[in-house]
Amino acid sequence: MAPPPSFTALPTETLEAIFQHLDPRSLVSVSRTSKHIKQITFDSPVIWRHFCRTHFKFWAVHHNISEKFAGPLSDVDWRELFIYRMHIEKRTTQLLNKVLQRQQGRIRYINEIADFGDDAKETLLQEGACPDDAEDVLARRYYANAILERIQRERAIRIWKGISNGADISLEEALGAYDLFTRAGDHVDLDTITSDLDRLARELLQEYQGFTQFSTRRQAEVLAWFLRDKGFQGVPNPSYRALRNSFIGLVLQSPDHESLPLVSVAIYCALARRVGLDARPCGFLFHVYCLIYAPKDHTLNGDYSPTNSTELDSMYIDPFRSTSEVDQGDLERMLQEMGVPNSEHDAFLSDTTTQELVLRTARNIMNSVQTIRQQDAGIYGVHSIWLNEYPDMDNAFYAALWAMLMLGPREEEQSGSLSNISTRRRQYLPYLLEHFQTHFPWDVTLLEQHVIPLFYNQPEGQRLLAFVHSMHNLDSMRKPTNARSTPTTQRVKFHVGQSFKHKRYHYEGVITGWDTSCDAGEEWIQHMGVDRLTNGRNQSFYHVLVCDKSVRYVAEENIAPVSHSTQPGEAMLRLAGRYFKRWDSDAHTFVSNVRDEYPDD
Repeated sequence: MAPPPSFTALPTETLEAIFQHLDPRSLVSVSRTSKHIKQITFDSPVIWRHFCRTHFKFWAVHHNISEKFAGPLSDVDWRELFIYRMHIEKRTTQLLNKVLQRQQGRIRYINEIADFGDDAKETLLQEGACPDDAEDVLARRYYANAILERIQRERAIRIWKGISNGADISLEEALGAYDLFTRAGDHVDLDTITSDLDRLARELLQEYQGFTQFSTRRQAEVLAWFLRDKGFQGVPNPSYRALRNSFIGLVLQSPDHESLPLVSVAIYCALARRVGLDARPCGFLFHVYCLIYAPKDHTLNGDYSPTNSTELDSMYIDPFRSTSEVDQGDLERMLQEMGVPNSEHDAFLSDTTTQELVLRTARNIMNSVQTIRQQDAGIYGVHSIWLNEYPDMDNAFYAALWAMLMLGPREEEQSGSLSNISTRRRQYLPYLLEHFQTHFPWDVTLLEQHVIPLFYNQPEGQRLLAFVHSMHNLDSMRKPTNARSTPTTQRVKFHVGQSFKHKRYHYEGVITGWDTSCDAGEEWIQHMGVDRLTNGRNQSFYHVLVCDKSVRYVAEENIAPVSHSTQPGEAMLRLAGRYFKRWDSDAHTFVSNVRDEYPDD
């Protein structure tokens, strides 16, 4: 009697197809059932490439993963690559736990994770979405998001650095770097921007099936019509300065697609390139237009017109305002009315560079942030409006500073003088360092890699080197312990994690540390009038985190603990993870994550 059919007798290709429906852990279990199956599962690149494709959504840039997936199967050791990625996931979790356990080495561990790039993104997104009842929910969410932002900032900075070095980088990628820099999440990625633009290009060609046969003029108008029909209609005046209008990724994904002229033009040019139309941004004064060029030896109307001239037939269009051609004569009259000499008209009527548009975007972002702060500043200038703005205002302003620093001043401001460029960079540096120290101290390696080289031969370079060295030293050292073991420390009235309202300025805050007396320098003491306080400099002083993201130093007499019926605001819950594990509603306090420094609080 013939033996019954065996599962292992199936063709290898069939077994491989079956095994692709298992998850990796189940596949390992199955491989232990027979030597034949173990050999198939171990050696099959088809299975391991499938796992790499389905198990991981994000990949660090250095993998060139799109090329690997598109290339020959045998060119990559897919099993080894899958094992490497699993190791990165495990290592990311281990390092994040170290970040949460103690302050010592925190910056080093954060940067070790950041070195994994997007290979760590999925793990960080999962950790950032940990359940509400997690023991360290606030800290885990805060630092997972902070590290993810750190990874994306580096990608953005490298893009701008590439532009500065002459790399051929598309306008949508250069502007998309602002989205990378300021936003974090599953859908924040340059691939998402590319996908959105590709989709729009396909829709355009589907709706206008004869598009490629149209004349250049007709193509330019149809593209403008298409975008306006899809909702890309600029922005009404009341919300013109909204921060979100400067971010191409947000504009593409938002339902109303509101944007500033520069972003409208960038989207227009990106779609034009995808459908074979030569459209370039024109850096007009206080506005941005599109310059459309006909192919060589052709007119805008499609007529064949051979010529020895290198000049191409061209037209202007303003996708922000309309679908109609803009007459060059009208633009020239506008420049004359603005007082621009005729000899300088060409500079404003010709196509401009990607670098210039990145810098314009930086200035637009700075103007938006300044407008928001002026309109919504609360009493005494303390407010939490950042909570209602997206993208985050501080992230956006920080991005603008980095872009300004990496790409230098505008072309018309350079005047061929390296000293002038250095002077302008010096002006941005203090603001960048202020944001770095307050909000992003784990960016210290970014300063080392990208800022210090800009100032190597200048006094700032040596000072920055010393500053970075001291930060690494402090990070490697254990925090000094402040125990409540002496009569002096026992007199400190309030504890780390306690919520309060400032008696004079009424802002919401939480205590993150304390000194038995004012430990600030004499200059600060005099400037702040500490000796005019009722209890002067010899009372306890507290390091506090405030709802506007600032970190302050407050005298004990100005601390007013909130009642047990008062819960922390949303702003404080979002910020508190930098110092605390969670909010304990029963004890009415934040649970300290700095006990290595304050063991009794």
